[in-house]
Amino acid sequence: MDIIKIDNIGSFLLPDEFKKFTGNIDEIEVYQAELTTPSQILTRINDGKAVLLIGEYQYADGIYRFCQRNENKLIMPEEIPGQDYYQGQALKTEIKRKKLHRLLFAACNDELLFIKNQPNAEGLQKWLIEDTGGQPYLIPVRRYQRILTDMKRASEGMYFDILNDSITIYPFVYVPWDKSVPYMILEYEPFFHGKRILDVGTGTGILAILAAKMNAKSVTATDINPNAVSCARENVNRLGLSHIINVKDAGSLFEPVKNEIFDIVMLNAPWIQGEPKSLYDYALYDHNYKVINKFLSEVSNHLEQDGFVLLQYSDISQKKGENSIDNLYSSIERNGLKIAAKSSITRRSRILGATENVYLFKINREQ
Repeated sequence: MDIIKIDNIGSFLLPDEFKKFTGNIDEIEVYQAELTTPSQILTRINDGKAVLLIGEYQYADGIYRFCQRNENKLIMPEEIPGQDYYQGQALKTEIKRKKLHRLLFAACNDELLFIKNQPNAEGLQKWLIEDTGGQPYLIPVRRYQRILTDMKRASEGMYFDILNDSITIYPFVYVPWDKSVPYMILEYEPFFHGKRILDVGTGTGILAILAAKMNAKSVTATDINPNAVSCARENVNRLGLSHIINVKDAGSLFEPVKNEIFDIVMLNAPWIQGEPKSLYDYALYDHNYKVINKFLSEVSNHLEQDGFVLLQYSDISQKKGENSIDNLYSSIERNGLKIAAKSSITRRSRILGATENVYLFKINREQ
């Protein structure tokens, strides 16, 4: 972690998990929120400056929300040179994310420093990847706001009518906010009866739980993210499904199941081009299609001869001149597999802010 010195304020840690978004910070400007116009702050972060907000929380919150509403003003035309549509959208998202992450609070343990009338954030430290050891640290306002929202959802649980129950949410675990996606699996309900199911990248465990509720004989769930493993286990145990669902220790793709064989293998794949920058990002980002290509090259080793794959994938992630769906089709064919059926829904991507088609592919072995 870097140590950032702010004149007349003090020294603060900048955790690596935040530096990945903010980039290097050499100097931080300090602004009293209630004495500053939101447009002034927008201009400063647009110029690449890092800004520490102090003063009344409601004014600091208002400044952040103003910047968020006007985030399209954070993009300069020269920052998007000659990009195709999808790559341009991804680059715009990255630029906006970096600039908004340069709007900062100072904190120590669970409390903000130099901020009056702040909300209760007891347990904030649990949502940080790195241990700050009780030292003052800098946290992006964007991340602080997200943590407050996630903490509220975690305390309340998230209801899914498809399960007729709520699921618990853990820090750094992807949550399927679009509840229509799990519904796509329902069309295959008759195939689950009495079968052995593998859910790769289980996250909160929602698809594994759905498989159990569709009368699967057994369900095995894996995830590379240790937080996801703990989250899924809690949900499985709370819903009384531990006799059906086995959540394995954390491991990538098929590492936790080695020589095991299944009737159906499910994967809600990461489909955004880019390097993961946090545990959460492993559910979203797949640099150069490494994850999906590796999955398709190994899945036959874990399928019964008449078994099949249920793969959820999006067409939004593009490399310049190369369509992600074209890559998927090529990888399926290259690995001796074929698409037996597909369905899709159209939605607005929360990550890239563009329309995407989300597909559910049924994939068999080539006979």
